[in-house]
Amino acid sequence: MYYKNDILQLNIIDMSLEGKGIAKTEDGYTLFVDGGVVGDEVKAIITKTNKTYGFAKVTEIIKESSFRVEPECNVCDVCGGCTLSEISYEKQLEIKSNIVKNNLSKIGGLDQNDYTLEEIIPSPMIEGYRNKAQYPVAFKGGRAIAGFFERKSHNVTECKSCVIQSDKINKVINLCVKFLNEFKVSIYNEKSHKGIVRSIYVREGYESLMVCIVTNSEKPLKNTDKLIEMLKEENVTSIIQNINTKKTNVVLGDRNIVLWGEEYIREKIGELIFEVSPLSFYQVNSSQVQNLYDKAKEYADISDENTVFDLYCGVGTIGLYMADKAKKLIGVEIVKDARDNAERNAKNNGIANAEFYAGDCGKVVRELVNKGEKADIVIVDPPRKGCSEEVIELLSEINPKKIVYISCNSATLARDVASLKEKGYRMDKCTPVDMFPETCHCEAVALLHNDN
Repeated sequence: MYYKNDILQLNIIDMSLEGKGIAKTEDGYTLFVDGGVVGDEVKAIITKTNKTYGFAKVTEIIKESSFRVEPECNVCDVCGGCTLSEISYEKQLEIKSNIVKNNLSKIGGLDQNDYTLEEIIPSPMIEGYRNKAQYPVAFKGGRAIAGFFERKSHNVTECKSCVIQSDKINKVINLCVKFLNEFKVSIYNEKSHKGIVRSIYVREGYESLMVCIVTNSEKPLKNTDKLIEMLKEENVTSIIQNINTKKTNVVLGDRNIVLWGEEYIREKIGELIFEVSPLSFYQVNSSQVQNLYDKAKEYADISDENTVFDLYCGVGTIGLYMADKAKKLIGVEIVKDARDNAERNAKNNGIANAEFYAGDCGKVVRELVNKGEKADIVIVDPPRKGCSEEVIELLSEINPKKIVYISCNSATLARDVASLKEKGYRMDKCTPVDMFPETCHCEAVALLHNDN
């Protein structure tokens, strides 16, 4: 039996989904070890115990793993975002591929002989790859700071230069903080729900850069002329005040006021240019997007006789990237702003065989099917929670020959693959795609086929 504050000597044999080292005691008790890297030999203090597993924290590294590297970030141990930053990139890729494989086996019930797990696609950029930043703002030590919430808390740790954000984004964030301090702008306090500026949200695109100041008030932000003057020098193309007056952890509100410049950023994939509004989803790793979409396009293998349904289509990027091969593309998206972006993106790129609809996915698709539309291929790119039971049932009803599933969470991918198997679909192939270096997150593309 083990107890809190026991100190043990452990060998780290694997990594968890949260980036903790995994160790087993001589009698088989599992411990998840903060600060442990696979291959380490450590001393660790137990912080919590359950019946079959517990948690511990490294107090001493006896022998360093050959996979251990020195992290570039000086707040990674507090921030908790880059959970793999102490591990070499080659090993990160192996860990992520194994996470996908294990989820498909343990959650999806798939035997490795049932499908082909292709080699993980590495990211072209390991640092500075993120094109989107969401920085909560706090008032500490008599000044405004911006950074990230510490692990399992809402205490903001200041971060002036995040390693995985682009240099432009880091510079713009620091300028915004400088503005807040120079003009003594009121900072939001989530406990009292008072104060004005809640967070700074930045998106970098193709020859475009958007800054959103999220406020707890519909009143115009004061001294915006000074903010505009400061940011224009950094080639910012869009400055927006986003209104979020709700007592919520959600970063952005539903309303935007354009203070200066354009109301969107632009992104480029291949030869296509896309407009992306502040509330619309877009992949955070621009350097890796085309690799992800090329793999999805390869799996779809579209012919000019195929009608393709793109569910959760966002601003239309995936479907429009494939539309040149299809007879017809139909996209469905619940966020109206994103649907409007998708329509403009089709028009701006001269794509005439695409239609987009806004609304609940199940309701919209059933209306389309009732009008005679038939899906030969369905592309799904759901949020981390995966497809709802309704969408799984819907996929069974519209009965496409192929489903290309793009997932940002292989656990829910595995769950949905198991559900679709009961509907007559088998997964032929899956490719992990590393969109998020230094973290445990991993994208995956799966091809499902229906022989019925």
